[in-house]
Amino acid sequence: MLHDDLVGRTLAGLTRSPWRPLALAIVALLVAILGGVTAHRLAVQTPGAPTRLAIRVSCDPASCALAESLALDVWSEERGPGLPLDVVVTDRQLPLLAAAHVRWEVLVPDIDAAAREERDRLRAPTAARPGDWFGEYRDFTAIADHLRELAALAPDRVSLQAIGASVDGRPLWALRIRGRGANPTPMLINGTQHAREWLATMATTCVADRLVRDYDRDPAIRAFVDRTDLWIVPVVNPDGYQYTWSSDRYWRKNRRGSEGVDLNRNFAVAWGGPGSSPNERAETYRGAYPFSEPESSALRDLVMREHIALHLDFHTYSQLVLYPWTHTATAAPDRARLAAIGDRIASAIFAAHQVRYALMPGAELYPAAGTMSDWVYGEAHAQSFTIELRPKGSPVRGRGGFVQPPRQIRPTCDEALAATLALGQAAR
Repeated sequence: MLHDDLVGRTLAGLTRSPWRPLALAIVALLVAILGGVTAHRLAVQTPGAPTRLAIRVSCDPASCALAESLALDVWSEERGPGLPLDVVVTDRQLPLLAAAHVRWEVLVPDIDAAAREERDRLRAPTAARPGDWFGEYRDFTAIADHLRELAALAPDRVSLQAIGASVDGRPLWALRIRGRGANPTPMLINGTQHAREWLATMATTCVADRLVRDYDRDPAIRAFVDRTDLWIVPVVNPDGYQYTWSSDRYWRKNRRGSEGVDLNRNFAVAWGGPGSSPNERAETYRGAYPFSEPESSALRDLVMREHIALHLDFHTYSQLVLYPWTHTATAAPDRARLAAIGDRIASAIFAAHQVRYALMPGAELYPAAGTMSDWVYGEAHAQSFTIELRPKGSPVRGRGGFVQPPRQIRPTCDEALAATLALGQAAR
């Protein structure tokens, strides 16, 4: 309460123009000095705790700085001029933002209630046996079982293997799909570097399902499979993914120690640069050194051993098609080619359901060093893209962020499949 009173008095005295930018900077500093809320998330909501909600802040630099200083968690992977900032705050912090004339809209009015609703739905008997396997979200065991089923359906062209193991010893399953064509192009798609991104998990698994089951009835899929040696890793971060099922729905990192490592900041290109953190508690903690984590190391080894030439890294959310570089605004050596391929990917996605995914180099939004896409492009010399899947804009009935209704799985799968086929076609 003393903290809120002090911040409130500072705002009351300084928020009038032209002092507002100074006021917001002072508030951000006060929050840090007084031990206010850090960017580290609370794992669970304790009884009597304030309500945690996700908001989308309309940013100017000072407003975003204040919102981020108050945030329990930052959901926006991309940040930059003209972009909003999605953060998790408590209801007790909203008056501070209002006093500073920060504008926001509510994405999720109670993120813990949303997680409980999802958990209760998944525990219902009907969730275990929907008519469509992709009519509901699945945990790591179910995903692995489904990949085994796909491998058994077409053993002449599909195989399943563990490319490594997680911190806790879970296998990193990779489904390999290879058709009958000579000299196929090696390609990798992966999802769930970030544990809470369940829609990316389901979409990549669904892409695998479509490519296996529709090979004999869809000429476009047959042509793609026959000219591609495709590896699909739906769950790069199995420990973190299972932790989101058992303990904290909004956990992002792997399960190294008590704090975890952001796997998508643990790759060697520009490791330790902007958009990553040396602080173990930060959501973008980069790890002790490049490839310190067995999950990122396993992907590195797969990419180099198989000479991967094409790559898609699926995430949620924001509806974006991003290409290198992500760590610097300096143009990539073949930026024009990357942009042209990215445009074909975005167009193919739009054709699926008339949903727009914006195209841009990653650093145009927010510098992020040590990402997988930059490493695959910079070290393996592959055409590499990051796809941020649904959702994008204002929520419908509080359905923003990472907890999405299962009805979003199939259309998002259509968009992920369209991106996969488009990259295979455009890079020929």
